[in-house]
Amino acid sequence: MPLSSEPTSAEPARPPWLVRVERRLGADGAATLVDAVIAIACFALFTGPLLLGVVDRQGPLAAQAAFGLIAAAPLVLRRRSPIGVLACITAVLVAATLLGVQFTPFVSDAGPVFPIAVYTVAAMHRRYVSLSVSVTAAVITWIGAAVAFAMYTDIDQDAVQAVLAVPAWLIGNATRGRREFQREIAEQERRWEEERQRRRRVEEHLQLSREVHDVVSHSLSMIAVRSGIGRVVFDEQPDEARHALATIETASRKALADLRGLLRDIRTTVSGTAAPAPGLADLPALAAQIRDDGVAEVRLIEEGRPRSYPPAVDLSGYRIVQEAVTNVVKHAPGASVTVRLTHRPTELVLTVTDDGGTQPATAPVGAGLGLAGIRERAELLGGEAAAGPDPDGGFTVQARLPIVAATDPAASA
Repeated sequence: MPLSSEPTSAEPARPPWLVRVERRLGADGAATLVDAVIAIACFALFTGPLLLGVVDRQGPLAAQAAFGLIAAAPLVLRRRSPIGVLACITAVLVAATLLGVQFTPFVSDAGPVFPIAVYTVAAMHRRYVSLSVSVTAAVITWIGAAVAFAMYTDIDQDAVQAVLAVPAWLIGNATRGRREFQREIAEQERRWEEERQRRRRVEEHLQLSREVHDVVSHSLSMIAVRSGIGRVVFDEQPDEARHALATIETASRKALADLRGLLRDIRTTVSGTAAPAPGLADLPALAAQIRDDGVAEVRLIEEGRPRSYPPAVDLSGYRIVQEAVTNVVKHAPGASVTVRLTHRPTELVLTVTDDGGTQPATAPVGAGLGLAGIRERAELLGGEAAAGPDPDGGFTVQARLPIVAATDPAASA
């Protein structure tokens, strides 16, 4: 019979029976069941031999059964009321001692019920509370043993309950400390995760803000500059005005297409299939477009040997040049712009210089976020950016992007 080539889905593993029981009963119900098993085991293992006649101790059989039962039964509630359970067990032990009844095979009714109660108090209460309660219970059992020793000289007595309380309290206190430490670690991790989520949302908002600014600002600057030129020459140079309107139409369509592309990229990034982002290889096309629009003359120069850069450097380098040229278009229309890419072994240096322009600048477009965005992009990659006027009236923007530090594609934000 031929084997099917289609993969078969694996059946989920069946959880252990303890896990199934806990799921069915719930955490509280499972804990109560465990405590009930402990109580039954204590009665069966330490009072059962007396009831079966395997061991012969002091007191009537009915009294032994009654004291063994009421000493073990409170353990069922040890998690709900640790101090109350310890007080009840202490009272039972002292009463049995004073009545001369031995319900375990050991002297002074030594068994696990008293240490278990001390352990629970130490594990569930603060140190000073558990220590004071445990010491009080141990002293009371010791006093009861001392009184019984005077009352029943033929019955052996000892202070083993007080001795057993010491390791029980130490173990319980250590357990409580471990649990508190684990809770603190879990709380710190929760706060750190909330902080990481908050920072991630802030970074996503900043990334979206930068992308919207970088993508749309260039086209809007072209529209602003060409509309100003068209308004000035509308009556005297109609051909130039028509060319300005054509440029405005082209720029507005491009701005709309860029905005749609950005929104599409945001959606596809969520699904894991983001569209390719622009890079340094697209700079010649950007320079040609600006020259065709007639708002600035852009010349692209490369120094050193071009190389393949990480996506973060590639995208940020393009955006930095685009924003620097957009600033020239806004503040120095008609300027001659030189974009210089210097390829070095450990860094990429981007320098955008203009000569100041010959046309009056239009009203600023935007909120002056261009240079701040350039600095942010460079700093996110471990680099730096500087901008300032030149002595001859122009303006220079320079950014240094290290190659070694730019290894995380997420840094392209």
